[in-house]
Amino acid sequence: MTVAGEAHRGSLRYGREVLTAAQSERLQACARVLDSPARIVMTGEVSPAARAAVMAGAGAGVEVLVVDAAEIKRVDGSIDVLFIGPAARYGAALDMLRRWPGRVVPGGILFVYGAFAAPALTTALLRTIGSSRAWRYFGREGALAEYVQADLSHGERVLDAIAQAAQIPAFARTMARSRAALRSS
Repeated sequence: MTVAGEAHRGSLRYGREVLTAAQSERLQACARVLDSPARIVMTGEVSPAARAAVMAGAGAGVEVLVVDAAEIKRVDGSIDVLFIGPAARYGAALDMLRRWPGRVVPGGILFVYGAFAAPALTTALLRTIGSSRAWRYFGREGALAEYVQADLSHGERVLDAIAQAAQIPAFARTMARSRAALRSS
């Protein structure tokens, strides 16, 4: 499938966001397995590549909404899959991560693009979702982190914190590369 965007080393580029083929497939797969009726909400900076990936996977009866971060009241009912795009400022990221995830159904999925790649978003993510007993860290594909809405025991929270802490070295390498690239340009 071809998604609108500039080809870039096997990835899809829109603005600052690079959606790799694996990330695109992950979004499509999560949309594909939803049974009707279901709702996918995309908020934050949602690129055409991310939206196209979700739309390609969504079947009949799966509603896909792309809304501004402040439009939470416009979305009635629960959310099966929530995609939060990158936020440039810490305050904006913190606001989105405090307001939106509470609407996700038990067992629902939260995707956060920019996790462990953007300092402001990563800090807000770890402060809210990452330290919550309501979310299990499922893993990440590059900058696309996936969480599952769950009720974690104390022991599960400890293991979850360890799994997220294991991402910090990759985050540090990404930041070092970004700074080196800025200095050389």
